[in-house]
Amino acid sequence: MKSETGSSGENSRYEIRIAGSGGQGIVLAGIMLARAAILDDRFVAQSQSYGAETRGGNVISEVIISDGEIDYPRVLKLDLLVALTQTVCDQSVSDMKAEGLVVVDSELVRGVLWGKVVRIPFRQIAQKVGEERAINTAALGAIAVLCPVISPDSLARVLAETLPPHKVGANRLAFDEASKAARNLRESLESVDIKEAFEI
Repeated sequence: MKSETGSSGENSRYEIRIAGSGGQGIVLAGIMLARAAILDDRFVAQSQSYGAETRGGNVISEVIISDGEIDYPRVLKLDLLVALTQTVCDQSVSDMKAEGLVVVDSELVRGVLWGKVVRIPFRQIAQKVGEERAINTAALGAIAVLCPVISPDSLARVLAETLPPHKVGANRLAFDEASKAARNLRESLESVDIKEAFEI
């Protein structure tokens, strides 16, 4: 099992933030993502933070994945942002790398001032499978396709091993549905003219 602290060469360090609100399973999603990376024999650092609100506040889970030891276990610049609310999306885009990818819930996040954006209806997918709290596993399904340093098989395995047995079926459906949507969108990433977006 790889160490959760420690430094990689800059080129092998891949930084992910999953962000949303309380009740969306953000922290669990980050933990499952980190476990999948460990199964893939990567070095991993995982952390989370919460807003001041007791319920419904902002929640952020960050995962750093590397081929070498990670000397600084906090995000420097994001390669991948998954945002499940407008507020956290607005607050996080300034932390992106120039070529980073932003993935948002197409219903909950209306505007994204960024150049590479994928929109997937995570909440609708979770509702469709009859498990609204599966919004987090739907997000993981997209990450499985769009993140180049995670094995989809490892992520699916961790999902099955982590969730209660009676929840696995619906969550796996949400995972698979979002993965399918992400594959369809991967080749035609939405491009937004940042200057025009500010002028709207």
